[in-house]
Amino acid sequence: PYSLGLRPRDVSKKNLTSHNESERGGIPHTQSWLEESAVDHIPQALFGTNAPCFGGIFRDYQMRSHFLKSDIIDGLSFKTISAGLFMFCATVTSTVALGNVLYYESNGKVGITEYLVLQSVSGMFHAMFSACPLPVLRPTGPITAFMIDLYGLSETLNVDYYALISWVGCWVGTFLIIIAALDLARYIALCTRFLHDIYAVFVCTIYISDGIIGMWERFDLVEWDQAFFAFYLALFCILFSLAFHYMDRMSIFTPVIRQVIADYAVPLAVVLCVWVSYSVKDHVSVARIALPRNLEPTYYDEDLQQKRSWFQGISGSNNDDGSNDTMTLAIVSAIASIPIVALFYIDHLFSCILGQKSELGLQKGEYYHSSLFITGICNLVLPSFGLPFVTASLPHSPQFIKSLTDYDKSCTPWKVIHVHESRLAPMLVYALCFTCLVVPSFIEMCPEGVVNGILTFVGLQGILPGTGNQLIDRCVLLLTGPSQFSNLQQQSDSQAPYAELPWRRVHLYTFLQLVCLAACWGMRFTGPFALAFPLVIVGFVPLRLMVLPKIFSEFELSKLDAGDSSSSSDSSSGDEFDGGKKMAPIIEDHYTEMT
Repeated sequence: PYSLGLRPRDVSKKNLTSHNESERGGIPHTQSWLEESAVDHIPQALFGTNAPCFGGIFRDYQMRSHFLKSDIIDGLSFKTISAGLFMFCATVTSTVALGNVLYYESNGKVGITEYLVLQSVSGMFHAMFSACPLPVLRPTGPITAFMIDLYGLSETLNVDYYALISWVGCWVGTFLIIIAALDLARYIALCTRFLHDIYAVFVCTIYISDGIIGMWERFDLVEWDQAFFAFYLALFCILFSLAFHYMDRMSIFTPVIRQVIADYAVPLAVVLCVWVSYSVKDHVSVARIALPRNLEPTYYDEDLQQKRSWFQGISGSNNDDGSNDTMTLAIVSAIASIPIVALFYIDHLFSCILGQKSELGLQKGEYYHSSLFITGICNLVLPSFGLPFVTASLPHSPQFIKSLTDYDKSCTPWKVIHVHESRLAPMLVYALCFTCLVVPSFIEMCPEGVVNGILTFVGLQGILPGTGNQLIDRCVLLLTGPSQFSNLQQQSDSQAPYAELPWRRVHLYTFLQLVCLAACWGMRFTGPFALAFPLVIVGFVPLRLMVLPKIFSEFELSKLDAGDSSSSSDSSSGDEFDGGKKMAPIIEDHYTEMT
């Protein structure tokens, strides 16, 4: 589900700028050398229009204006409720966990309240006013890492932390608005499947590692019986979520009951784990989520003997010599914003592209520039209130689309019947997040071990073999005997374009991707330089465009760096859930051969 489906083209072709009519709405757009020289199957909406400024944004709103009524009516369904509950459970637990991490790392400057307020306000604003309302906006793990690094930077420079993040937010928001206004989102097309498979695995493994580390560290913080029980709760949550998620593929119960259980997999797993935790509360102590009791900011100013005010602004503090550090903040924040903008450019646009792939069955068009524009406004304004930054989240955004989809499962592969795309579903998610601040006792019933379980499940759901990430599928093939490649080749028409290539070439390509993945992880352990890890990801673009063509032939890259064949043949039938069934015979044969 995390493939861009963008395919390399013959770089020898040259094409002058032309003005073609968009397939949606007849609005002209500019197609430069980028479309001919870099990749094929580029979403046409990425190119915006031939207007010098704000053309893509105006196009987005002009196209979406035709669906103002259906954006409400299409949300009046049970799918909206089930998808909203699923995404609420998947995001609020990690949001609370990340807010708690930043609270301790920043000495109480920013905490859970700021994280929940940010997700609620920015998400609701995006769901209401973006032409692309379905991407899930939230403060992610990398954003938390940036906030921690910025706190360390503020302590080193002896500047006000809130003024620093306000200035960084101004720069980040301004850059994102400029990118959206000038239609610069088109250059995301240079990032082919080679990069996105790496990035998707990197993001998903971050969620898995955070969940596992949370389980492990608890053994050093509490009694062992309490830590073991939290571990069991996390494990139960993962197993229950997986079992319920795949319930619609089983033969027990009626089809309707199986579908309901699959739709509400995570909420049902959470309810079961909460029930288990309360059933043994007299025998073992259970640590549960702790939330603030009001909407006040987290930080308590010891000097003023009161909570800080919400609005902080960008003015620096006065030094002992009478000087002001505002200019220092402006310069330092401009430099610090560069890697953040690079991350948001990739992360946000990838989320939009993956959530609007043709095989997902969306019927209301593709929109990119307005979503980036709204995100820029949020980052321009909200950090001035002491809130963190925000961007679209992977893997939540494409998972949200799939949870809103009705499938015809009587055929193979599954066919998309209807996607309940509306503004109500994301608005429900963010309203529930805000409810956690108004009625905190509702979420405080959840044990901390369940939070670790949900984080791990979300990561696993994105990278299990057969879920559409070709890097993971080819990693499985690293354990597969070469004699079994013929089995894969027989299925190549519908699933694996690279199956007809020699296995050594396929493994070499996989190895290079794993090296890039290791480089991403290595940057997380470089201390203050960890802030620059998005620049490493950006560096994979010239690696793909300039280095790989010297190692692989054009034909090999057209097979290795291509979307699934099914995605180009029938936009309504390319459901990636069936990938596991198609990969199952070769994996089964491999393990049979091993045993």
